[in-house]
Amino acid sequence: MPFERLRDTLIEIIRLPSTSGHEEQVRAYLQQQLTELDLPSQVDETGNLISTLPGKGAALLLNAHMDRVPPGLGHEPVLRDGILYSDGTTNLGADDAAGIAIILETLRQVNERRLPHPPLVIVFTVQEETGLCGARTFKSATLNVRDGIVFDNAYEAGVVVSAGAAYEAFDVQISGRTGHPGKDLAQTVHAIEIFHSARYPHGSLNNDQTRINIGRISGGSARNAIPDTLHIEGELRSFESAEQRQSYMEAIRSAFSEAALRVGGQAEIRFTTHATGYAVEPHEPLLQTYSQVLQQRGATLQMRPTFIGSDTSGFRPSIRAFTVSTGAANEHSIAEYIPLAPLEQLVEDTLQVMRAWTRE
Repeated sequence: MPFERLRDTLIEIIRLPSTSGHEEQVRAYLQQQLTELDLPSQVDETGNLISTLPGKGAALLLNAHMDRVPPGLGHEPVLRDGILYSDGTTNLGADDAAGIAIILETLRQVNERRLPHPPLVIVFTVQEETGLCGARTFKSATLNVRDGIVFDNAYEAGVVVSAGAAYEAFDVQISGRTGHPGKDLAQTVHAIEIFHSARYPHGSLNNDQTRINIGRISGGSARNAIPDTLHIEGELRSFESAEQRQSYMEAIRSAFSEAALRVGGQAEIRFTTHATGYAVEPHEPLLQTYSQVLQQRGATLQMRPTFIGSDTSGFRPSIRAFTVSTGAANEHSIAEYIPLAPLEQLVEDTLQVMRAWTRE
């Protein structure tokens, strides 16, 4: 039965380890599955696995990412009352094994039921969790695809992400001067104290339109030494304008630079853009098709913005993609879980979208 096969596929993928840059076992599994479906596949220079299926009408992209955040271990998940949980040793991996399983089951049913479908471009990406690397380097022009669906976690299953926040990662390297805390401190510069004194913007800002967080701090060499270096990793996620984001970035840069200069230290700040942000327009043809499919079964399209990143940010604007949530919850933790029943509905909705898209 399709549901049992979908469940078993998800479990098979979760059994395989996969972290960003180390997706090879999941990729090999997918290559085998595509071969069994008589679908050609290729690996691009970034490591993305790409397959195509000829059809009628305008091409449609189907995407999920192969990587997970650490520890990303392969494990035997626990099924209880229709919900799949981690075994407690690692994150479950439904982010984004669920998206992969949905796409595979969709392809199997197209093949078995001989269902109408448009030309399909299937892209399983790498390194989504570390900057949407696979999606950002995907060459859509060579495959003539302009519309697509990204299956990833965000909200309850079936919810469409209406807008994705811009995402700037930042690294701060603070340099001071070391010394023994039991001796003369006059010439020392305490790197951690520089961090303490920096008045950088952080937390939820402007009615939660922007969030600035520092997630990792490392520095110092010993308990009995004044730390002369400190490395800080943070992020800025925002729905605000590019000008306002730039203002926040300048405030972060100034705060650390000035705090360091006040005591004779230095601070180097580097920003890396992971996503520029996007908004899905209500009139986009594929979104309207998805909405009509939901209406035909008595459901209503739900759309919500999110700070959670996805490959959609990497594909747009060259591809009018949008994210359909798989329903994974508590992702990036050992408390991650996913209800299984909604996944079957997502497969059926996708098949109906493809049928309608072919007619259009």
